[in-house]
Parts: sequence; structure tokens; C-alpha cells
Amino acid sequence: MENNQKLLDKVAPLLQKAEIVRKKYRFYQAVYNKLILMFLLGMLSLVLMVFFNNIGFSRWMARVMPAQNFGVIQFAMIAYWLLFFVLMIASYRFKNKFKQAEREILKIALDDIAPEFKFESHQQIPPQHIAESKLLPGFPPAKRNKKLPSLHNLNFGVLRGKVGNSSILMGDVNIINQGTYNSYLMFIPLLPHLLVTYNLVRPLFSKHRSTDYFGSHFVGMFAVVDFPKKFKGHTVILPDTLEKRVGYVAHTLQSLNLTRGQLVKMEDPEFEKHFVVYGTDQIEARYLLSPSLMQRITQLYQKINKPILLSFHKNKLYMGVRHAHGFLSLDKKKNLTETDVFGILYEDITTAVGIVEDLNLNRNIWNADTPVASN
Repeated sequence: MENNQKLLDKVAPLLQKAEIVRKKYRFYQAVYNKLILMFLLGMLSLVLMVFFNNIGFSRWMARVMPAQNFGVIQFAMIAYWLLFFVLMIASYRFKNKFKQAEREILKIALDDIAPEFKFESHQQIPPQHIAESKLLPGFPPAKRNKKLPSLHNLNFGVLRGKVGNSSILMGDVNIINQGTYNSYLMFIPLLPHLLVTYNLVRPLFSKHRSTDYFGSHFVGMFAVVDFPKKFKGHTVILPDTLEKRVGYVAHTLQSLNLTRGQLVKMEDPEFEKHFVVYGTDQIEARYLLSPSLMQRITQLYQKINKPILLSFHKNKLYMGVRHAHGFLSLDKKKNLTETDVFGILYEDITTAVGIVEDLNLNRNIWNADTPVASN
């Protein structure tokens, strides 16, 4: 970005103030997360002990619960919860302060980085778009409520604009799948405890996830692009993580994913190595994913080295790119005054725009008058 240094000079005072808030937020959050993990592991240990060795647990409780020990236990519990709530309040307080400073910086930065787009800090990608894309998994809720969406987007901030002839809406998303936590799966013994612990521990071992978004199914960029053609069916392209882990067994497991349609076998081995395709219409899916388009998607994945999700439905293309630190946001793990924060932001935006350009959507690669074949 040519004017990067000018932009840094313009917002330098704001970055310095935001960096002070960021450090405090990261400190309180780190200690708060450790207390949560300590509590979850303690509760999980107790549940496992009761489940597998109830007699032994009862004997242990009889030894530690005499009057002389009970006072110590009470004091420790009170001290723990007092510290827990103090850190929780401090963490959320500085998080909100950081978000306010971040939005102020982004409004100035995006005018320079993406002047052709309109930044709306208080708008968000509608949950309906996310649900219609079928890019994220869902589970039947134990209690249905048609008024409540099954997917919740907790993050705000969108960019609106055009890339060639294609209108694009891209925004920062933090997706909570309500169906998962309200589904019948939560009645399985131990599963709720294991799920919560897994969601907290997993970010520690994944470069695509962050402890900032505890319990989230997807964090990053989500875009909706108006397409030059209306489709009769639904085609979904997802990262093929199963293929890399279990090889030939993957196709059998993937074929059981009935919520997204039939498994579509493509003829590009390189594309198949990285992606799996589902569709309600096999012919339409193969028509859409021409050899040249599959090659462009594969090249794009190799270029940005981040999980990409795509789906075609009605007259729209839905895209998701996972970002550990979020989209249209500043990386909370890095020093704002010592790192190229706007270089990262610029890369995120050009990646989103590049997806549209790389797929040639702005050149109308499918003529709007050409009929789509269907079974």
C-alpha cells in the first residue's frame, strides 16, 4: 500500500492509545481464560470421577468434608469466584474500550485502503444469509422456535461496494450455532462438558482459531455476491479436511452428509485434494465448477493459505474465509505500534475482493441468458 506510512502518521496517536488498552485487555483476558479452564477441568474431573468411580468419589468426599476442612474449602471457593468476577468485568470493560478505539481507527484507515467501499461499523451480515449459504453445520434443536434464528452473528462491521459488475457485501462474522447447544446431542451424558472444554482448549492448538472467540463455530470474513445467473439448486464447496486425515474412507463419511445434498465427485484430482463438493443437482454442480474455475479456486486457496468455503444458491455466491483474529478488525495478539496493522487489514480486504476477481465474477463468466442444465 503506497500511502501506508502517511496513514500510520495520521492515526499514530489513536494507535498508541489503543495499544495501552489492548495490553490491559490481553492481560485480564489471559488470566480470566485460565480461571475458566481451571473450573472446566475441575468440573470435568468430578463428573468423570462420579461417572466411573462413584464409590471412590463418595469416600473422598467423606475425607475432605469434615468441619475443619470445610471452612478452608469455602474460603478457597469464595476467593476463586471473587477473583473470577473481578477479572471478567475488567476483561469485558477493556474489550469494549478496545472495540471503540478499533472502530475509530478503522473508519479513518478504510477511507484510504478501500475508498470504493462504504464501511458501516454498526451493521452486520444478516444471519439469514449465513443460514441460506449452508456453509456451516446445523443440528435439529430439541425445542423449535421459528422466531429465533439457528445461527447467531455476534460481530458487527461490513463493507459494501462493487467489483466490476458484481455487488458485494462483506463483513466480520463470529458465528454461534444455536442449534448445536439446543440440540438433542446435549442430552448425551458428558457431551456438554466435553464440548465446552474442547471449544476452550482447541484454539490453543489451531492457527485458525483464537481464545478471543470462545465457543464460536466460525470467525472471519463472510461475503455475499450478487451472481449473474439464478441457480435451480444448491452447490456447496468446503475444505476437505477428512480426505487429508482418513484418505479413502473420507468419501464414505462425506456421502452421509445429507443436510447439504449429494456428494459430487469432481474430475480434478488437485481440487479434490483440498475441497469436497455437495449439491442438490449433480449436473448443475458440474456445470458451475468448470475445470478452469476449479483451478482458480485451488490457486486461490494455495495463495492465501486459509480455509475457504463457497456456495452457490439462487442468484448469489456466498463466501467464507476463516481468520483467527476476525475480519475488519485489528489483531489483538500483536503490538499495534510495532507491527504493520494496516498491511494485514489491506491483505484481508484484497483477499475478499480477489476472490471475486479470481473467480471472474466481475466478467460474467456465466452468461445470464445461458440455461443451467438440471435433472
